[in-house]
Amino acid sequence: MTNEDLKLKVINAQAKVEKKAAILWKHRQQLDKLITKGADDYAIRSKHRDIGEASKKLSEAQASLANWKEKYAEKIRQDDYLEANAPEILVKFLDDWKQRAITYYLRRYDSFIEFREELKQKERDARLEALRTLPELERARELFKDREITDYDLANLFPRRPVEAFLQDRGLEYHQIKAALSEKSDTTISRMLSFRDPAERAAWLEKDIEQERRAKLLDLISRIMKVVGRITDASDLRIGPKGDINGIIVGTEGRAKIETIGAGGYNIQCFHFRTLM
Repeated sequence: MTNEDLKLKVINAQAKVEKKAAILWKHRQQLDKLITKGADDYAIRSKHRDIGEASKKLSEAQASLANWKEKYAEKIRQDDYLEANAPEILVKFLDDWKQRAITYYLRRYDSFIEFREELKQKERDARLEALRTLPELERARELFKDREITDYDLANLFPRRPVEAFLQDRGLEYHQIKAALSEKSDTTISRMLSFRDPAERAAWLEKDIEQERRAKLLDLISRIMKVVGRITDASDLRIGPKGDINGIIVGTEGRAKIETIGAGGYNIQCFHFRTLM
């Protein structure tokens, strides 16, 4: 399981403990009320049984929570050990990847903003053209002839149907624009768009890519060590001009040939790692 998987297990287990504790507290409150009202022995014994069962379930939930917390802590210790013992060249390889990834997303963000503004201007121009040329908008032309036309005016041209048809013919109808923007975006760009402050946006991106860098490093080291054991010599590894890393790595259990194959993708250019003996 990944750190995030185990963290989710801990969160869910904690929620279960809190739920079981609330049930136990409710039963104890009900018992106090029964005693205060002078309830018969059967009702009180029954409530004591409820409390006993609720206490048992709470203990089981607490034991499960402790188990998942220990597994999570152990995974963190293992990851810290792997990272601390990573060969310097592997760290550099993924540090370089991180910087390329950050640069890539900053450029993609700027490109998205520019594309969005271009679409916005094209839609505005098309609405102006529709206002000037569509017979159905004669009343609107009369209404606006003596004043400046605002974006609000253009967005609310009436009747709407001929305007929407006019925009659709040009690929500028609302749903067409939304689809075009979606095609240019992804989850990272969408998250970046949620920040108004450039500094906050840059800080979030750095943190997000750093998490991915560390995950890639731990995954690479873990898979190498499954083949060669504890790494003893990585001096033959080389980082190529395209950011790939190749060569021989030696460990206590043998040697492995490391080959990175660049997997070009729409979202980001990264590498899939294949470890060979």
